[in-house]
Amino acid sequence: MKKLVALGMALTMVMSILTGCGGSASSSAASSEAASSDAASGSSASSDFNVPAGAKVVKFGNAGAIGEPAPETCQYFCDLVNEKIGDRYYFEFYPAEQLGNETTMLENIQVGLQEGVMTSLDTLASYESDLNILSMAFAFDSYDSMIAYLKSDLGASIWESLDSQGMHVVNYEFKKNPRIFFAKFPITSPADMKGMKYRIPNLPIFEKNARAMGATPTVVSWSEYPFALMQGVVDGGECSKDSYRSAGLYESAKYVADVDYAYPVEQICFSTQFWNSLSADDQKVIEDCAADAAAKHTEKIADKWEADKEWLVKEGGVTFCDIDRQAFIDAAAPLGKELQSEGFFSTPNLYDETRQFNSQA
Repeated sequence: MKKLVALGMALTMVMSILTGCGGSASSSAASSEAASSDAASGSSASSDFNVPAGAKVVKFGNAGAIGEPAPETCQYFCDLVNEKIGDRYYFEFYPAEQLGNETTMLENIQVGLQEGVMTSLDTLASYESDLNILSMAFAFDSYDSMIAYLKSDLGASIWESLDSQGMHVVNYEFKKNPRIFFAKFPITSPADMKGMKYRIPNLPIFEKNARAMGATPTVVSWSEYPFALMQGVVDGGECSKDSYRSAGLYESAKYVADVDYAYPVEQICFSTQFWNSLSADDQKVIEDCAADAAAKHTEKIADKWEADKEWLVKEGGVTFCDIDRQAFIDAAAPLGKELQSEGFFSTPNLYDETRQFNSQA
C-alpha cells in the first residue's frame, strides 16, 4: 500500500524516537530530544562533525548499531562523499536509530527532517507493494535474478512510485547474506516446522511465508527477538545469515536450516526534493560513491559469513541441519499465485512476470 504522509508526521517522529530507542527512559528521552532538535535546527548532534564553512549539512541515518556492517558502510559512504563535495554538501552520519527507527527515518525524509538514509529495501514495501515479492519465500533463485528484475522495465515503476512519494533510491545493491530458518530443534524440512511458534515482524508477507511452511506466526519486534526465544514465546524464526550471530539469536535457537529462501539488500535513498535540488554533477558523485560503497559492503558481508559460520559451529554450539531444500521450495510453490490473487502487488500479474528472471524459468 502507499502512504501519504502529512506534515503532522514531524510530531510522530519525535514520539517514535522517545519510545523506540534502546537504553533507559531518561537516556532515550535525552538522546531523542537532541536528535529532534538537530533535525529541526540543522545543527550537529556530535562534536566529531567539523562542517566546512558554507557547506549544507546533509543528515544521513541508519538503524544499525555501531560496529555492525551497515553502519560501517554508511560511514565509509559519507566519508567518500565528503572527500569529493564536502565543501558544498557535508554528510553527517547518525547510526543506531539516533534519528529514529527505519520507519521514522523514512517519514523524516518525506517531511524534510533529514535528507538520506540506508534501510533494508523491503522496508519500502510499505510504500510500494511490488517490493513485497523480495520477501516472498523462494520468489527468486539468486541475487542476480532479483537484481535483474529490479533493473528491468518491469521494476521501473517501483522507483517512479517511490520518487512520487518523496523518496529517491540511489542504490539498492548493498547485499546482505541470504535468509535462513532456525529453531530450538532440528529443521530438515517443512514437516519439522509444523506448529512451530515462529517469530515474524508485523508484515503480512512474513505471515504468509510462515504459514506456507506450516508454522504458527507470532509477531515480535526485532529488539525483543532474543528475549522471546529465551523465554519460549517463540521456538525460532528467520533472519539474514549475518544477523543470526550479531543479534545473538543463536544463543537460544541453535539449529539452522540454511535454505537461502530470500536475498535481502540494503538501499540508500534521499529526499526527492533534496535530490532534485542537486546539480547533475553532484548527483553523479553521490551515485558513484554509493556504487563504490555497495561493492565493498557486498565483499565484506560474504567474507564475514564464512568466519561467522565457523565460529557458530565451534564456539556457539550451532548445528547446520542436513536439509531437503527442495521440500521447502515445494511448500512455498503455491505462495506466488496466492499473493497475486490477493492483491499483494501493485502490478496485478507480478509473480507470473518475474518468473522470466529466474535461471530455472
